[in-house]
Amino acid sequence: MHLYKNTIALFAVFVTGASYAQNNVSPYSIAGIGDIESGWFDRSAGMANTGVSLSSPRYIYQANPASLSKLDDYFFSFELSGRYQYTRYTGKPVGTGTSTYADDMQIKRLALGLKVKKWWGIGIGLTPFSTSNYSFYSKKDIQGSGDKVDAYYEGSGGINQVYITNAFRLNKNFSVGVQSSVLFGSLQQTETLDYNSSSAIASTRDIYVSKMYFKGGIQYQADITKKVALALGLTASNKTTLPAEYTLTVKEGSTTIVDNKSIKDSYFSLPVIYTAGAALIFNKQFTVSADYQQQNWNSVNYSGLNYTLVNSNRVSGGVEYAKKISYANRLIERWYLQAGGFYSNSYLQIKGEQLNDRGFTVGAGFSTLRSQLALQANLQIGQRGTTNSGLIKENYTQVGFSVFYRDFWLPRKLKRYD
Repeated sequence: MHLYKNTIALFAVFVTGASYAQNNVSPYSIAGIGDIESGWFDRSAGMANTGVSLSSPRYIYQANPASLSKLDDYFFSFELSGRYQYTRYTGKPVGTGTSTYADDMQIKRLALGLKVKKWWGIGIGLTPFSTSNYSFYSKKDIQGSGDKVDAYYEGSGGINQVYITNAFRLNKNFSVGVQSSVLFGSLQQTETLDYNSSSAIASTRDIYVSKMYFKGGIQYQADITKKVALALGLTASNKTTLPAEYTLTVKEGSTTIVDNKSIKDSYFSLPVIYTAGAALIFNKQFTVSADYQQQNWNSVNYSGLNYTLVNSNRVSGGVEYAKKISYANRLIERWYLQAGGFYSNSYLQIKGEQLNDRGFTVGAGFSTLRSQLALQANLQIGQRGTTNSGLIKENYTQVGFSVFYRDFWLPRKLKRYD
C-alpha cells in the first residue's frame, strides 16, 4: 500500500462527512505553531485587550513595552493571571456520537515590573505564545488506487515566551521600550493510518523550537485640557524565522520503520506585526480606548493542504470607569468597571474562507486602601470560524482572573498609599 509520501492530511476534518473529536483549544491549532495568543491577560482584559496606549503607576500593561516607565518609583508589581474557557463546536464535521464541547483552565501569565530609576522601568515575565491541541478522525487517499484509509490525527504542545522588558521615560510626555524574548517549546504531531488494524502505521513528529524575538514600543501622553488627557501608543515586532530540531518516527504496529532527527533552519516564520492605539482619559477616571493591529502574513509565504496564511488585522475598543477617592492628599483608586468589543480576520484562510474572531468583554477589579493586593475578573464571549464550506464554528466563553500585588522593593522611609 503506497501512500502519499510525507503528506499530512491537514484539515481533512473539514471535509463534509468527516467525524470529529476535540480535547481542548481548537482544531485550527493544527496549522503552523498552533493558535497564537491574542490576549494580554492583564488589566486591559475587560476592555477587549485594548491597551497599546495605556499605562499605569500600579499595573503592568503587556501590550506596549514602553508602559513600564510609568510605574511608581520605589515599587515593584507582581501579577498572576489565568483563565477558564468553555468552547462549543458546530458544523457538518462535528459527527454524531462525538464531543461537541471542550473546556480547560490554565495559568496564562506571570509578570514582575519595577522602577530601577525614575526614568527606567524593567519587567520580566512568562506567558504562552501559542498552543496546539487537537484530535480528529478522517479519511486519507491511497495514491493511485482511488481508495481511502481511516486516519487519526492528534497534536499537543505549544510555544512559550519568557521575556525581559526595558522601558525609558524620555521626558514628561514620551516613553520608549523594548521587549526581548526567547520563544521556546515543543510540538508533537501524530498521524495514524488504518488505526483499527494491528498493522497501523503511526508517524510521529516531535518539533523543538527556540529563538529570540523582539518587540519595540513608544507611548505619548499629554493633557489636552485640565480634565482631558490624550494617550497614544505604537508597537512593532520584527519578522522572525523559527528554526527547529525535528524528529520523525514511523512505526508499523510495534516495528520502527523510520527514526531520524534533523535541524530545520526555517521551520516557521512570524511576520512583521504593527499595532497602534489611542485613548482619552477624562478626569483621571473615565477612559475610552481603541487599538488596530496589522499582521503581514503574506510575506511568510506559508501554506498547506486546503489552507494558506494571509494578512490579518484586529480592531478593538474599550471603556473603563475607575472610582477614585481622595486619601492622604492623593487620588486613590478603589474599584473599576470595564467593557469592550473586538473583531479580527485570522491569518488562516481555509478552502477560500478567511476565519474571523469576534466578541465582547466585561471586567471589574478592586483594591483596598491599605492592602497591597488587588483583584480582577473578566468575561469574554466570542465566536470564531464559520460553518461555510464544511468548516467548524467555535462559540466560546472565557472567564479570566488576575491577582495583583505591589510593595516597596527597597527599604524607604515613605508612607504607602495604594
